[in-house]
Amino acid sequence: MMTKKSDATRQHILETGRKLIAEQGFSSMGLSLLLKTAGVPKGSFYHYFDSKEHFGCVLVQQYLDEYLDTLDELFTSDGTSMREKLLQYWHLWANYQHSEDTSKHCLTVKLSAEIADISEDMRELLAQMATKVEQRIGDAIEVGVKDGSISAKIDARMTAQILYQMWLGASLVGKVTREKTPLYKALEVTEMMLPAP
Repeated sequence: MMTKKSDATRQHILETGRKLIAEQGFSSMGLSLLLKTAGVPKGSFYHYFDSKEHFGCVLVQQYLDEYLDTLDELFTSDGTSMREKLLQYWHLWANYQHSEDTSKHCLTVKLSAEIADISEDMRELLAQMATKVEQRIGDAIEVGVKDGSISAKIDARMTAQILYQMWLGASLVGKVTREKTPLYKALEVTEMMLPAP
């Protein structure tokens, strides 16, 4: 069982790595840079993580858990219709993806293309994340149909899958072009795909 101090060290390494990966990618982040930036000795890293890939898996799992918690909180908050909550989610995505603070950028967008061919374990975690996020969005769309804020004519599951994949693609194009236009267009399409009754 880890002590609070050792748990804090592990978390510090993860947070430092997350910032470095957001800035330069997983492959470019060498362990020496991670350890130097975190201010911890090499032995500390291997006390918590078997390898750099294991570190990446722990980081992705932590990100997935945090992301799903955030979605659950957003989609269960009171006072607005589910359609409004869904549109708020996409607006937050657009804002974070264009934030100057790279640590706010979507880790899935950052890692997916880079990791898919070099780490099967990390790829599987990212695939699980996509599935779980699509499920959460699909659940939210179904609630929106029930609360009357979204048209009952749409297929909630298919719409959720298409929207999430469109946003991942728009985020990648936005990174390549360094423009906000792809996400603004995604917002327009999202509003059309989530019509009010």
